[in-house]
Amino acid sequence: MKKITLLSLAFFITSLSIGQTVTTFAGKANDDPDNNTESGTANDITNTYFSEPSGICFDDDGRMYIAERNKIRAYINTNLYIRAGSLQAPNVSEGYKNGTGTQSTFRKPGGIVSNSAGDIFVADVDNHCIRKIASFNTLGTGQTVTTFAGANSTPGLPGFGTEGYADGMGTAARFKQPTDICIDNSGNFYVTEYGNFTVRKIRPDGRVSTVAGSAGVEGTADGTGTAATFGGPWGIAMYDANRVVVTDPWNTNIRMINVVTQEVTTLAGPKTGPSPGTTDGTLTAARFKKPKGIAVIDGIIYVADENVIRAIDVPNNSVTTFAGNRGSFSITNGTGSSAAFTEISDIQSDGQGNMYVSENSRLVASNVIRKVTIDNLAPTSNFTASKRDLLVNEATTLTNTSSGQASTSRTWTITPADYSIVSGSLTENTVEIKCSKTGFYEVSLSVTNEYGTDLTTKEDFLAVSNTGSISSYKNTDLVKLFPNPVNNELQLQFETGVLANSSIVDIYHINGNKVMSIDPTQTVNTSALANGIYFVTVRTGELNYAKRFIVSHK
Repeated sequence: MKKITLLSLAFFITSLSIGQTVTTFAGKANDDPDNNTESGTANDITNTYFSEPSGICFDDDGRMYIAERNKIRAYINTNLYIRAGSLQAPNVSEGYKNGTGTQSTFRKPGGIVSNSAGDIFVADVDNHCIRKIASFNTLGTGQTVTTFAGANSTPGLPGFGTEGYADGMGTAARFKQPTDICIDNSGNFYVTEYGNFTVRKIRPDGRVSTVAGSAGVEGTADGTGTAATFGGPWGIAMYDANRVVVTDPWNTNIRMINVVTQEVTTLAGPKTGPSPGTTDGTLTAARFKKPKGIAVIDGIIYVADENVIRAIDVPNNSVTTFAGNRGSFSITNGTGSSAAFTEISDIQSDGQGNMYVSENSRLVASNVIRKVTIDNLAPTSNFTASKRDLLVNEATTLTNTSSGQASTSRTWTITPADYSIVSGSLTENTVEIKCSKTGFYEVSLSVTNEYGTDLTTKEDFLAVSNTGSISSYKNTDLVKLFPNPVNNELQLQFETGVLANSSIVDIYHINGNKVMSIDPTQTVNTSALANGIYFVTVRTGELNYAKRFIVSHK
């Protein structure tokens, strides 16, 4: 899954109307990642040790890849498999070797991302390069690891990468501690380079260029291209088609870069140097403590800020604490501030309404993957009826089916007021009513919870008549009515196959009295009909249809 802005919903959910449920997804908590490590493969996700997990990504088939100290694992068929990197313990496994599967070696891989072909690209931090892991085929087939950009390992030396700074093609380019990587819809990669204080671009063919920052120049300045400076860019994600967002933990802020114009601006946090804090508020008033991982989900920017997740809502000019408790460094599952994290490294979305975060801390038991399910907490009012076409004094039950956090209050409104309550009340989740007069009844439901209020009104929701025949008919778009009130005419149109020679077409008043039988191929004159509500019924022998219309003579 690409690390890009996900527009899976038809609207942007704001940080004030969404919530979260935090659970432990994978790993056994431990504070000794040097010794508590896994050299085996095909382990159950809850029965495995991670050593400093960092980057997370999903390929287009939904497989999760996790970068940890000197290896890359994949979550496949409910188990974890080592797909690249040495099986040895972390303190003896680091290296720089291309090869297939576990014959390859890494040196503290960081951010990872997948392209549309399923290839995985890894910021191999201390090898100062970008590695490519070929797409998954089968569990029995190894995934080949090559160098995509940055220097190949130098023979005869300890086997680590070569740091430096140079734009160029593929292995002719040089990096210094590339930390994170994302990809746009055209297949271009963007890389945060912590050691050189720059953000680089890599085209799909491997050509590397500099988007923003000046190599070796540390600072806080906004500006265009090399005029901008960073304190140490860390996490990166696509905000939209032309802009990326970058965490700058040294400057304790979040930067935004237009990758077309190369303009760099400070999006949230201080603009004139480090000012660590935990303040929520407007984009300029907010303060961050140690922002690292970053993801954009449905227009909201989520930032791993030490042991909490912050949410940046740009259109609404707000920064809020989305999940976690700043005062608690622990692995505690729960919702909102009742959940707690240790130290979060990366954030990634699965595109299904969930985000996953990697945790690695040497101060408390950590080294796990947590799952955060994003919930819509603001109410969205909706309801159903056990029956909508009714006889006079026939009971129907209205049921609140609203989504969001459970409502603290609700109010039903039914118009006209020609009804009685059989059970329940107008302030409960269900109310059973009987209507005493014929006609159409409008139903409204207002629901309120701590995140807001929403109202839904459905016109002509209940149809009440004096005959049971109407209620047995099915409303359908296969029959259409075209009234012409100027000429008091009504024309019927039927989809192919609905009307047969044996079909019977009648007009009923809503009180149940049959008014007339009609020729469905002729225009009906309605001048003789009194004002009121009527049904056109069509009996085909197999299915019965009904369409309602209103006569209103002036």
